[in-house]
Amino acid sequence: MRTKVIAEVASNHGGDIKLAKEFIRLGADVGVDFVKFQSWQASKMSPQDSQYDWFKKSELSDAAHDELKAECDMRGVGFLTTVFDRGRVDFLARLTPAILKVGSADTMNLDLLRAIKGRFEHLLVSTGMATDSEIAEAAKTLAGTSFSFFHTLSLYPTPLEENNLRRMDWLKQFTPSVGYSDHTIGIDAVKMAIDREAAYVEKHFCLSAEGPGRVCEWDATPKMFEEIVKYTTRAETMLGSGKFQSSPPLEAARKRFIGRFSHSK
Repeated sequence: MRTKVIAEVASNHGGDIKLAKEFIRLGADVGVDFVKFQSWQASKMSPQDSQYDWFKKSELSDAAHDELKAECDMRGVGFLTTVFDRGRVDFLARLTPAILKVGSADTMNLDLLRAIKGRFEHLLVSTGMATDSEIAEAAKTLAGTSFSFFHTLSLYPTPLEENNLRRMDWLKQFTPSVGYSDHTIGIDAVKMAIDREAAYVEKHFCLSAEGPGRVCEWDATPKMFEEIVKYTTRAETMLGSGKFQSSPPLEAARKRFIGRFSHSK
């Protein structure tokens, strides 16, 4: 199946709903499958946190969630968000997104995993901060529900030499559906993950290298996302089914080449 593409807005909208809708419009225009936001509440943070002011400014209200979900529906693109605490689970379930994301810092939050288990059709769980044993425990907790583990490194940006994409193969012992969340600069790593048959690829999204909105050096522009989306189709075509497939040109080649030198002395 074609790799699904997630455009991660995160907090790049800065709390501006019109700007958030522009992310949705441009994401839909270039063909991404999901536009993703984040559903934290600043009241759950310490005011001494170095990013408290930014998170408070960028927090999405319940009404904003409803508005952005409706915008995604209108544009024909999937709405996706990341949950950060149990207190948001009931509200997010009422939004009826088919899929919910869990960030790397919560892979080992088994209480949160239990709270969302069975509430959504599919769960996406990043593993960028979890040890092998913590990932195994998360998989045990999620047993019986549909989920994907995402390989990622919680380094911003991630050096290419530390990316370790073979980790995706290791994650497949827990679930056949494995994704990749990218924090490198550029899109080479995303393409390689697609080549490795990632079920999903996720990349942070900016409207342009100059904004508007917040821009990080590991973000991808709409043009870059358009290239990623096109690459998923090319990769699917090139990878094929893995089964032998005969065709008239192949049969003609067999007649030309098989046995060509069988009469040589």
